[in-house]
Amino acid sequence: MGEEAKKLNLGADTIISNLTSTAILGILNTSIVVSFATLIFAGTCPEYFASGVAFFLLAGSIGSILLALFSSYEGTIGCLQDVPSAISGLMAVSLAGMLAGSSQATIFANIFTVILLATLMTGIAFVLLGYFKLGNLVRFIPYPVMGGFLAGTGWILVKAGLDVSTGLSFNLPQAFTFFSQVNIGQLACGVLFGVWFFILSRYFSSNVLMAASVVISIVIFFIVAGVLDVSTAQLEKQGWLLGPLPKGSLWRSLTVPDFSSIKWTLLGTQVGSILTIVLLSAISFLLGASALELIANRDLDMNKDLQKTGITNMIASLFGAPASYLVFSDTALATQMGARTRFAGIFMGLFIAAIFFLGGQILSYVPKFVAGGMILFIGLSLLAEWLVDVRKSFPLIDYLIVVSILLIIEFVGFLEGVGAGIFASVIIFVIRYSSINLVKNAGDGNRFRSSKDRSIPDQRLLDHYAHQSLILQLQGFIFFGTANSLYETIRSYVESSETPLRFIMLDLALVRGIDSSAVKSFEKIMQLLNKNDIYLFIANLSDRTKHQLEAGGFSGDAHERLNFFADLDRSLEHCEDNIVAAQMGADQAELQDVRQVKDDLMQAVYNDVMAALDHQVRYEELVERMKPYLDEMKVKDGEYLFKQRDTNRNLFFIMRGTVDLIGESRQGTTTRIRTLGPWTVTGEVGSFSGYHAPYSAIVEKEGLIYKLSEENRKQMEGENPKLAAEFHQLIIIMIVNQLIKASRTMDDSL
Repeated sequence: MGEEAKKLNLGADTIISNLTSTAILGILNTSIVVSFATLIFAGTCPEYFASGVAFFLLAGSIGSILLALFSSYEGTIGCLQDVPSAISGLMAVSLAGMLAGSSQATIFANIFTVILLATLMTGIAFVLLGYFKLGNLVRFIPYPVMGGFLAGTGWILVKAGLDVSTGLSFNLPQAFTFFSQVNIGQLACGVLFGVWFFILSRYFSSNVLMAASVVISIVIFFIVAGVLDVSTAQLEKQGWLLGPLPKGSLWRSLTVPDFSSIKWTLLGTQVGSILTIVLLSAISFLLGASALELIANRDLDMNKDLQKTGITNMIASLFGAPASYLVFSDTALATQMGARTRFAGIFMGLFIAAIFFLGGQILSYVPKFVAGGMILFIGLSLLAEWLVDVRKSFPLIDYLIVVSILLIIEFVGFLEGVGAGIFASVIIFVIRYSSINLVKNAGDGNRFRSSKDRSIPDQRLLDHYAHQSLILQLQGFIFFGTANSLYETIRSYVESSETPLRFIMLDLALVRGIDSSAVKSFEKIMQLLNKNDIYLFIANLSDRTKHQLEAGGFSGDAHERLNFFADLDRSLEHCEDNIVAAQMGADQAELQDVRQVKDDLMQAVYNDVMAALDHQVRYEELVERMKPYLDEMKVKDGEYLFKQRDTNRNLFFIMRGTVDLIGESRQGTTTRIRTLGPWTVTGEVGSFSGYHAPYSAIVEKEGLIYKLSEENRKQMEGENPKLAAEFHQLIIIMIVNQLIKASRTMDDSL
């Protein structure tokens, strides 16, 4: 038995810390659950208030236990939540108004059902978000919009707290009427209790004092009533106490709603509120879970927790109570008190269950100002967090968005406030995303060059005519806010270029996607380029993006000067081939115009050609002398010399033909690193270092290759050190030349 307790971490200290936190959190959460039930049922269908309290306690108990059992953090404390409860209260009032004149049984059934549907939909949404790993989607909601939603919810809870405490509805436009009719004593008690709780939470962070305050407030209330000689019956009649509640067990008050009396058309009017509950519940859960990672000092499995929380709410929805999920403040308290096991949440759930079975008599002595004050306290906390605290960190425009949403919620309506927030999200996204430069890098043919090995004259020719090409590397998402800026950028280059452009290349490797408006902008770009006799090459399109463009009529078949390429390297190669071919095929008149250019290039080309010929002669002489150590290979197109990640110890001398070096990413996409022609070598990485090959070598055009194996290389180094030294010198020179060429590509990526 001792070993089992040890495995479960059930030492004496652990048991004490769990029971202590359970007592504190049990009192607080029971009070909150009862407060939420009071908010929703006390004013709409008082005859079924006891049943509503019973259902809420039962759902709270089950939710607490299930969340404790299955959350990824063992010390998770969960219960009914304020945000869905506040909006459920709005739905309850709305339905009660539309059902005016109907029986309270009908009103109760419709309120029960709409909350059931809201919690069920929340559970399903959580499961889907977790299953498809989409939990981070809600993080795309701008922070000020999120703050506006939660500040609005806080204000609703403040008004609800006053309503529960006094029995009268409070609205700013009718504030004078409210204060002229309200019982000042009930209002003062509710406000003082809520403000006292707020002070304890904000400045002392003591849940122990808060729990004690609940008990002490009730005791003081009855002492004062005794001194004033006011009986319990009189207090109940004057509206000071919760009720009506049964004197015995609450489970006897459970009443199955009359589902035959449900008005589905009326429930349909609450779809907007239900969706708002789903959205705000997801936001609140992820905010709390993110904060919990800091307290727990470890990463949590958010997607798993979303699924488990969703299943919990799908089960708890059967009891017609608002959604339950992680309560960050309670979890933090339990963690700080050492209750880091699942037993803390389980014990709290059992505490609430005990009230459900035994607490009718106890709850009937709870003053309404305690329930109202608890709701008022939660509302004040939300307002302080999202209306006061953020003022120091939010820019003025962001803060004004928070205030605007709050004012719309109060003076127009909650759903209208949510709609305004969503509209603000779109506007903020467009403005801020449009400010991101779509063009990450730009350059001409001098800055961007293909990996294809070219003759010295061709290289000099491409250097001189580099200005004929423009390469733009794009990033982000191309949509209506950025697509037109791309058109304006290209138009600026076309109009400001001192010499005519012939080729424009767009690299979409860093583009995440496009929308339909982007297709129209590409059409405008193509029209501009056609007028100026410029070709457009687009590289690194995803299949989805290419399909979107072609579906909009933007394809090579529709535009003669448009080409798509798998990657930028092939696009550059095609452009360079066209430039070289155009100069080689120039007619006599063109030759006369470019004669001076070619005269200027002749001396540089001559020097480079002589250097290349010297390298070729040395290369061929060296291979000839090394033939006793080489194996001849007559290769065909598509044949592998070695594959990526293989251990290759051979070195290959290319005499005729070409070889492509192809790299493959972990996602399966391939990139041509370089194309090798005659008088080059490959395999040097594995031959000299023993590392796995970083790329594959595939014969692109058949020819003649000599292979130097590791065994033969070592034999040559032992038998003919002078020949081996010349071989090593040649390899070093070739590697240096490759590094010089690669440095240009490295500069482009910085």
